[in-house]
Amino acid sequence: MEDSHRGQNHRKSERLDTSFTLIYQVEKPLALRIQLGFTNDIDALMLNLSDLGMAIITKHDLPAGIQLRIKFNIIDLHLQGDERWRHIEITGETVSNVSLPDSSHRIGIRFDKISGADRLAISNFVKRNKLPSA
Repeated sequence: MEDSHRGQNHRKSERLDTSFTLIYQVEKPLALRIQLGFTNDIDALMLNLSDLGMAIITKHDLPAGIQLRIKFNIIDLHLQGDERWRHIEITGETVSNVSLPDSSHRIGIRFDKISGADRLAISNFVKRNKLPSA
């Protein structure tokens, strides 16, 4: 099914392939938050990023509809000084979950609470760091 769309981008916003670590916490539902720990930050790997969402790999099975608080840093080597580094804290909802062979999960997340400044910083980061198509 994926092969039929290869080379086509149906997303509303351009994504950048990444390999960043991030931390997240489950905000809702309360039962899953209790199961994973109220104050525990969970490490994950960010696979891609846009100003509208991201994909991560995590060891936890997070079904669609879970509310996450996500924290990560972006370092933009195209900028200078203090503008090079930005800490971002956002809230997003899980929209997809694919089980991987190693028992981890590829989770798609759509941002639902993000400041205008963070959205702009991510959008500019993606544009500056996107490799030109071959």
